[in-house]
Amino acid sequence: MFLTNNFNVSALEGANLYKNRWQIEVFFKWIKQNLVIKKLWGYSPNVVRIHIWIAICTNLIIAYVEVSLESKLSIYEIMQVLGVSAFDKTPTRELLLEQRQFNQNVNEQLNLFE
Repeated sequence: MFLTNNFNVSALEGANLYKNRWQIEVFFKWIKQNLVIKKLWGYSPNVVRIHIWIAICTNLIIAYVEVSLESKLSIYEIMQVLGVSAFDKTPTRELLLEQRQFNQNVNEQLNLFE
């Protein structure tokens, strides 16, 4: 049973409206959980649309890179690596697939206070 305050639509139309509304809610939940939008660039409808579309396109490109390189890193980890090495000339394949070992030996570090 579906309840609505819109008496101009049939029961089937009301159920379809609810179903479509729920799909929109699921999409916004996905946006909040998966896209990195910390602060909007502006508040006009056009700016918000552009910002969300850029975030979606970026997420899709990173997902494509993940699949094409068969990387074991998550999309978030790939974004972290690419964000840190944005101006590095190292090929993306090497950045994402290379198993780097960062072992720091304290004895090899220079002492600033000597």
